[in-house]
Amino acid sequence: MPAIAGKSIAHRQLLFAREAGCETVIAFGGGGSADAIDLRHAAENMGMKYRAISNSLALPGIIADEESLLVLQPGLLPESRDALGLLRAKGDRVLVVSAGAGAVSGFERIDLDRAWAGALLIPGHLLGELGNLPEDVAPHGALLRIAMQARLPEVRLADSILDDTGWTIIDTPETAMARTATWQRANLESSPPTAPSKWLGKAIVTNLGTRLLDAPRTRPAVLALAAMLLLGGLVAGFYERPVLGFILIAVSVPVLETFLALLRLLAAPFGTVRRWPWLRRGVDAALLVLGVMAIDSLAHRALFPPVALVSALLLMDRRSLPKLMEPLRDRMVIAAAVAIIAAIATPEIAIMIAAMAVLLANIAVPRR
Repeated sequence: MPAIAGKSIAHRQLLFAREAGCETVIAFGGGGSADAIDLRHAAENMGMKYRAISNSLALPGIIADEESLLVLQPGLLPESRDALGLLRAKGDRVLVVSAGAGAVSGFERIDLDRAWAGALLIPGHLLGELGNLPEDVAPHGALLRIAMQARLPEVRLADSILDDTGWTIIDTPETAMARTATWQRANLESSPPTAPSKWLGKAIVTNLGTRLLDAPRTRPAVLALAAMLLLGGLVAGFYERPVLGFILIAVSVPVLETFLALLRLLAAPFGTVRRWPWLRRGVDAALLVLGVMAIDSLAHRALFPPVALVSALLLMDRRSLPKLMEPLRDRMVIAAAVAIIAAIATPEIAIMIAAMAVLLANIAVPRR
């Protein structure tokens, strides 16, 4: 089956069905295939019931008259929030688009004016009409015609939705491969070059995203690499190699951003990554500890510059900065700058210069 970023189109339809409020999933096709078994496990893990049917005549016995059936066209990648909102609204309905744009995009034409947009809600009491059709009829097309004959309300989607990767037909692995990079970019946060660590993390995932997502151990491995780099930075500081320590911390930041980008793709398009971004505080902690170890002086002199630097960075995270000042909040830039200055002068001077630069940036930008 075609897959986008490690999940088959059927699995992504399952995610859409869950967001639409469905409680039972009915799959049309081979219930004993490996894809069907994976889909069953995914549905049950989401708390949904799973049924597989081999012909459309089984539907009336599954859906009660007072229930509704959400029908999704095979190959449809359904990730538009606009379409989801229309389907979650009260009442059965058929989603349509203009005939020209729909036919070009692979949707079934209804007449000269409109095409089916690949999704509809049909009441259970109409499913008995399937008994008047041949046993081997494709259920999606049959249900569309039953809905049209019953004159269910139609809701027209904007044609522009078909240009989005969130509502498109993906019926071959080649189409899926061509769409994957676009899908990844659409579901990752915008990261300009002025935020270099996030930009690097996004670039790594965009270029290697499919291979990284397909490998089940990739995310733990990337997170472990970031942790090892941070720990290596602290070990280097313990052995009086602060320049190396700050370099290792600088390298750990884009690795951590790669991990967070992978998590965002895993949760896309409807899920969120809430707690994991707090891992960035681990970089701040490492900068603080390494800074204290790097300054060979009395306790208060060793403690004050790193505390001032990290506090200023945390304060800057709450502010909206001009693009030219964005690099000053990037921990990779700060750690690398401290390493370079420390190699020329001393770690204490390097940390004080970095702290002063971040503090001045906080002062220069009014709080909103």
